[in-house]
Amino acid sequence: MVSRVVACDRPTPDSLLDTLMPAFDFGNQHAIVVAAPPARVVEAAERYSFASDGSAFARLLFRLRGLTPPSGSLRAAGRTMGFAVLAEEPGKELVLGVAGRFWALDERANLISLPDARAFVGFSRPGYAKAAMSLRFEPRADGRTWLGTETRVKCVDATAYRCFRLYWALIAPFSAWLRRDLLLGIARRALQDA
Repeated sequence: MVSRVVACDRPTPDSLLDTLMPAFDFGNQHAIVVAAPPARVVEAAERYSFASDGSAFARLLFRLRGLTPPSGSLRAAGRTMGFAVLAEEPGKELVLGVAGRFWALDERANLISLPDARAFVGFSRPGYAKAAMSLRFEPRADGRTWLGTETRVKCVDATAYRCFRLYWALIAPFSAWLRRDLLLGIARRALQDA
């Protein structure tokens, strides 16, 4: 049985995401405990696909934004959507990031793919924001896995902050829903592979 999404504390306080974006303006955090060992959950995350593992509602949310649900692995989908792998500790944490005017009507045309963590940290174009998303895996003493995702957004200036604040007020519930759906999809895949 898939664990339900619950608010639970991070098992360890430090993360790669903390290093890349210690201060942020907006964010959300979700976690579940999956009844599978970390290696299986990590493998399920590597094989997760929004197109096949996401719920019908998640695919609808992509379409409502004028986007096709990305196919391929989570990493491939991230690249397709402009995200770069900023940092990774295999089997423990993966951090993806992108910059842009997320609130623009044609969001995809307003995204800036940054090549690496250095470019991400140094990004400061006025009128833009940068976003990072982490996926973390922590073993529990009982053999299960704590699986968490956190998204953080930092606005470069006051103009970007005002624009993003309005955008966030509209999309935050849906963004949170997509993150929870991602965790549940990974958990389902990990439990299927058992």
